[in-house]
Amino acid sequence: MKVLITGARGQLGRALIKLKPSDIKIFAMDRSNFNMLDISYCLKTINTLNPDWIINCGAYTNVDLAESDKETAMRINYQAPEAFAQEIKKLGGNFLQISTDYVFSGKRITNSPYLTTEKRSPLGIYGQSKAKAEESLEDIFSDSSQGIILRTSWLMGPVGKNFLITILNLNLKSKEIKVVNDQIGCPTSTISLAKVCWKIIKLKKYNLIFKENRNRILHWQDDGETNWHEIALFISKLSKEYGLIHNHANIIPIKTSQYRSLVERPSYSVLDCELTKNLLNYRGRHWKITLKEILKKIHLDKNNSNIFKTKFKI
Repeated sequence: MKVLITGARGQLGRALIKLKPSDIKIFAMDRSNFNMLDISYCLKTINTLNPDWIINCGAYTNVDLAESDKETAMRINYQAPEAFAQEIKKLGGNFLQISTDYVFSGKRITNSPYLTTEKRSPLGIYGQSKAKAEESLEDIFSDSSQGIILRTSWLMGPVGKNFLITILNLNLKSKEIKVVNDQIGCPTSTISLAKVCWKIIKLKKYNLIFKENRNRILHWQDDGETNWHEIALFISKLSKEYGLIHNHANIIPIKTSQYRSLVERPSYSVLDCELTKNLLNYRGRHWKITLKEILKKIHLDKNNSNIFKTKFKI
């Protein structure tokens, strides 16, 4: 089976490649050989390679910058996957779109996990671009089972740009770190998300599992609810225990209103993953367990000299 992965140098792309099943041949695509701004070139590549699946991990993820760079965000997050989906459908292949909790506003009367069927209500350009892609893909694959949307949230792994790596960096150079404590959600390990992606693809009864899920949308994040401040405390504590840092900084909780940002973020973005767990017969793990697994991998990888060189603003 041939699988084309966009954004292959990103944190999820790298996890997918590392965890790929032995019978899968991967076409790893990144900006150097698959610039998603050049859609016509990408379509030629897809047509030439003729993959059985496309996993679209490539995305414009800078939430703040997207507000002033709308055209680029829309082209990468909406127009490109729309075109890829149309092409792979014609070729008879399948499309797995990685989407986000940012398609929801997070403004609920009562905090309860978002179901896959709930109405989209994005707050900013980033969320809007991902929501428009979802709507387009639902339309393209309305008459077939070739397309799946997999929403996730707060993605973190041992490499790449993410909150965990940021907190490690800040602990190395700062005595004080301010982190918001009133945005509720749950981290997702790139390891667990990659495993879910491969389970979806390898599931032999794929055409049967969506009988009760007509919109073909799935959710995946690790188990539990938390906030950014609690996550930062946990990362700092374990990092010191593993010897990744000598002394952890003072982690100060602040409100979202005190955090300088160009765009409003969802205040509550927990996703209901029960449908995915039942369809795939796969249980999740608590976020503390998966983040501990990530930190342990970093601890064991003593030769990864680049691990603390990634700088990313959450």
